[in-house]
Amino acid sequence: MSSFSAQGILDICPKELAGRLDITLFDELDSTNTYLKKLARAGAEEGRVIIARRQSAGRGRLGRSFYSAAEGLYISVLIRPHMKAEGMVFVTAMTAVAMARAIERTVDADAVIKWVNDIFVRGKKVCGILCESAFGADALSEYVVIGAGVNITEPFGGFPHGNSQELRSSLAAAFLEELFGEYAHIDSRSFLDEYRRRSMVTGKSVSVISPSLTRHGKAIAIDDDCRLVVRFDDGTTEHVSTGEISVRVD
Repeated sequence: MSSFSAQGILDICPKELAGRLDITLFDELDSTNTYLKKLARAGAEEGRVIIARRQSAGRGRLGRSFYSAAEGLYISVLIRPHMKAEGMVFVTAMTAVAMARAIERTVDADAVIKWVNDIFVRGKKVCGILCESAFGADALSEYVVIGAGVNITEPFGGFPHGNSQELRSSLAAAFLEELFGEYAHIDSRSFLDEYRRRSMVTGKSVSVISPSLTRHGKAIAIDDDCRLVVRFDDGTTEHVSTGEISVRVD
């Protein structure tokens, strides 16, 4: 059994990967993303990882607060790809696939993805993802901080896993292995088909929510640019790239 510590996580990562990682673990931070962005601006290398058991000021998409329960795994990973801003959605999709795989490797449960960045298990949201970046004068990314927050209490509390410390370590190691495995060939977007297969919204009635309008329709596909294709009730079809969606029960 591995302890929930930086070395405990590295011990169960493949050796080649462990040699590329620099992990620091905290009992509590305001936000693992905020902490790692400071390190990134100061020149931290790719593979820097910040993990916390709790967050006091976690953040989600659109500037929202992210509830960070005591029994959680809050992990931020620094990568330094040279990509344009429109490529960021693929980092989010890659991260979602990596975390879904890691969850399934760690516990006996299926993981599905709610476009664009949430993971659900047994009908409940267990993970939110927030990727943040900075761009240089050449319009290419200087760094990307990948953040994922996993609530391992609910519904993971009902999972057949006896030790929450072991669960955290195993989940963190599996996530890092899956993430860097896909990142090695991110330009191929090989994860996109799996992202589509794991979608919990395709074929469902959805509401697309923007600050000024809520529209109803049916999610019919995820396109090659990771946009949600929605056929709205008024007969129009759009490729949605921003906004929030909710799945409607007919």
